[in-house]
Parts: sequence; structure tokens; C-alpha cells
Amino acid sequence: MNLLTGEGFWSPLVWLALAVAVTALTWWFRSKGRQDYKKGTEQATPFLSGEPMPEGVHVGGQHLYWGFVEALRPFVERIRAFHTGVVVDYVTWLVVMLAVVFLVVMLS
Repeated sequence: MNLLTGEGFWSPLVWLALAVAVTALTWWFRSKGRQDYKKGTEQATPFLSGEPMPEGVHVGGQHLYWGFVEALRPFVERIRAFHTGVVVDYVTWLVVMLAVVFLVVMLS
């Protein structure tokens, strides 16, 4: 079964075979992982930047990514004004950006 389009054809069976092949390859690659890993041992304890983490310590993302934020500080400061924490604002920005992209695609 082929679906003819202006750009060629689309065969669902080919895509299904490709999805099965990618899934099988992913499963095979994952099965080749370290066989000596043991859950519940010292191997599973948190390890941060070469040092074992003390009990009860929480390291937030702002500390882990400090270097990136510091390097991009001018950009981060400009976009921080748009960060309100209200989901409706983010959805509005998404819709506006999609409309702009849609217009660019339609007019080009």
C-alpha cells in the first residue's frame, strides 16, 4: 500500500519495519551495558563532580548549571522579564510563535 504525494510515496509498511528495526537496535545496544552493575549497593549512591554527596544535601539546577548561566547572563537577564510562571502566558507565546512560523512558511 503506497500513498502518492507530490514529493514521492509513503509506505506504512516501510515505516513499520523501520520502527521495529530501531526498537530492536535500541534494545540490543541497551543490553550491551555494564553487566557488573548492582542495584542497592555503593554503585547506586549519588556522586557529584568527583565527590560523594553528603547525606541530606540537595544540589539545585542553578548550582549545577552555574557556568552556563554565568556565560549567558546578558541573554538570561533579557528573557527573565518574560518569565512570569503563568502557564497561560507560555501557551500564548507558543501560539504567537507558531503563527509567525506558519506565516513565514506560507509566504515563502
